[in-house]
Amino acid sequence: MPSLKILPPDCGASAITSALREEGACIVEALMPAERLARFKSEVLPYVEATQVGRDAFTGFKTTRTGALAARSGACRELIMDPNLIGACDEFLKPFCDRYQLHLTQLIRIMDGQSAQVLHRDRLAWGGFLR
Repeated sequence: MPSLKILPPDCGASAITSALREEGACIVEALMPAERLARFKSEVLPYVEATQVGRDAFTGFKTTRTGALAARSGACRELIMDPNLIGACDEFLKPFCDRYQLHLTQLIRIMDGQSAQVLHRDRLAWGGFLR
C-alpha cells in the first residue's frame, strides 16, 4: 500500500517542497499547535454541525462539506499563512507563475457507514478550463 512522507512541524519549507516533487503530497504532523487547534475547532464546529449531508451517492448521504473556513476562523487564516507553507508554495509554484491563490478551505466530515466516493478529479470547480 502506498504511503505519504510524514514530516515534523518544524521541517521547513524545503522539506515540504522536496516531498511534493518526489511524491506529489505529504503530511506535516502537528502543524497547528494544540491551542490553535482547539481554537480552530471551537470556531468551525458550529458551522460543521449545521452543514447538511450530501444529497446523492456522489456527495455522500453521510458526508458533510463545510466551506469558507478562512472567512470563519482566525486559526485557519493563521495556518494558511504559516511560513513553512508559504515558503513551500513559493518554492513549488512561483517558478511557474507570477502569483498563486488559495482556491478552497473546506472541512469534509465522512461519518460512519459512508461508502467510498468514486475516484474523480474536481474539474467542475474550474468550469470547462481543465480537460
